[in-house]
Amino acid sequence: MKAVTQILMCMAVVMLAAPAFGYSSFATELVDYSSSLTGSFLYNDPYAVLGKPSTNFKNSGFDPATGRVKLVEPAWNVGLNDEKLITTLNTGEYVTVKFDHQVEDDPLNPYGIDLLVFGNPFYVGSGFVSDLSNMEDYMLVGGAWFEQLVVSVSQDGEEWYTYDSGPYCDSAFPTQAYLWDSENEQWTDTESDFTKPVDPDLADTLLAGGMSAADAIALYDGSGGGTGFDLAESGYDWIQYVRVEGIEGFSGGEVDAFADVAPVPVPAAVWLLGSGLLGVVGLRRRRK
Repeated sequence: MKAVTQILMCMAVVMLAAPAFGYSSFATELVDYSSSLTGSFLYNDPYAVLGKPSTNFKNSGFDPATGRVKLVEPAWNVGLNDEKLITTLNTGEYVTVKFDHQVEDDPLNPYGIDLLVFGNPFYVGSGFVSDLSNMEDYMLVGGAWFEQLVVSVSQDGEEWYTYDSGPYCDSAFPTQAYLWDSENEQWTDTESDFTKPVDPDLADTLLAGGMSAADAIALYDGSGGGTGFDLAESGYDWIQYVRVEGIEGFSGGEVDAFADVAPVPVPAAVWLLGSGLLGVVGLRRRRK
């Protein structure tokens, strides 16, 4: 039994190895950006695209004075510590970021999505909304506010693959920063998972509306949203650089953050079987 315990402990160490390396799930380095992005205005600071997606903002002049980023109320103004949240890219403007590790085309990633890019889109709802609104009663009326931007990926920052036909940044799926408690009809302080994509098949359902915001949040299934990209289309096994740009017909949108999708955890028994250790465990038991 001691041998079995040791094997399981080793398995756990291997399965948790990636987070232990200290890599960030979000873009950590601003490699290049348009000279027009000087940071002198509220929405033209290129450094605002680094780190995790925005979760809260100041609701200047409104009650309540702050708000959670949600699929019916996007990030805007500044954060709780007066930090800038999003960057607008007009025609001819761009930002290029780098991850501190290789973002892989991983077959274990949900829906085959490997990369998430966040902007500040939102679904159109039934009137004014704030943190005081009951998501059970606030209805999606159909449609969304999307301002699409073009995304490209690269391994070395020199050769690029561009998703010319989409998907696009600042489109489905709007950021959902926190989980909603439907039973008690209130917000929780538990953040959604920004490394988990929304099921792409739900795009048309959510755009059609006719459901409460709470129902829409439930369809997100714990995801924090973001536009999903499958690296298989690019032909790259992995990438480390991402560029978002505004071009004619695809400009005026916002960039908030970039995330590496987390793979679905492999069940212990399946992992043991694949590694051959399950046979070792069984052999040990038979011998005893």
